[in-house]
Amino acid sequence: MLNARKPARRIALAASMSAGLLLSSAVSATADEPPSGGAEQCAPNVICVDVHSGGKTPGPGGSKPGGGGGSDTGPQLCSYHDVAWACHDPQLGWFSSDKGCYFRPLDDPPPAGDPKWDGHDPKDGALYTKVCPQTDGGLGGAEIVFEPTAPGGQNVNAEATAIQTAYDRVRFRPPVGRAAPQNTAVVNAPVWLWADDAALPAPGSAAVAGISVTVTPRLVKADWSFGDHLQTSCTTPGTPYDPTYGDAKSPDCGYEFRTSSAGEKNGVFSATVTMRWEATVVVTGGPNPRKFTIPGINQSSKPFDLKVAEMQVLN
Repeated sequence: MLNARKPARRIALAASMSAGLLLSSAVSATADEPPSGGAEQCAPNVICVDVHSGGKTPGPGGSKPGGGGGSDTGPQLCSYHDVAWACHDPQLGWFSSDKGCYFRPLDDPPPAGDPKWDGHDPKDGALYTKVCPQTDGGLGGAEIVFEPTAPGGQNVNAEATAIQTAYDRVRFRPPVGRAAPQNTAVVNAPVWLWADDAALPAPGSAAVAGISVTVTPRLVKADWSFGDHLQTSCTTPGTPYDPTYGDAKSPDCGYEFRTSSAGEKNGVFSATVTMRWEATVVVTGGPNPRKFTIPGINQSSKPFDLKVAEMQVLN
């Protein structure tokens, strides 16, 4: 059932595919009777995907796209019989308001003459996986269908589906913040900072209907916070400390505290690190080959305690 699906990552790519990241959440909705036509169409050049934004989830209902409630940062919605549906689902594809079903182009269509083509010539159309919402809130079984023209503007959506699939294959993992000295750091002494689980993710690739997409991530910076007015940034995830380094400074990500944590809650700084990524998207094949950047892909660590003490001077 749609309303039982785990939210997928959502990102908005406008027609130019150079707009910034739009954070949103997955949509749950209930279905209506089979379509009779004349319903509103969603924009075929927008793709919505979740990046753990923590935003509200738009609910079902409403008389037009976006009418189901939720925040202004919710996903692009289509409607059918006055029920709001997500225009795009990462697994199901694009929703056709004319047909009341989701259509997704086959990633690897069979060759001409295969029974799946049902006697049709590939040059006359394309094969799609078709899944239709049911009146009980569930989904009908998937079937492969031939369409002479792309449902709901799917010629554009084939490209968007390839972009979505390639992006979903890039694994941005939440970092784990680390610091050394591990137990108690000292004012005006070097502190090493690094993030586990923050290695550069492998690129993601996908091909749909002759359109190939590669999404390559890049770390912009790592922002460290230790409370009010205590921040620093690094251009790498940092280097893990080893005791053999002694009192040397970190070669790429360190900090020296000018004040102790004695006045903080529980006598410690609450430290976090946020990895700020962007991704370069290269589209080849199809009518609009190009290259653009998705900015603003952020992953934050859970807070961890860091105690900083005053230097003890012996007389």
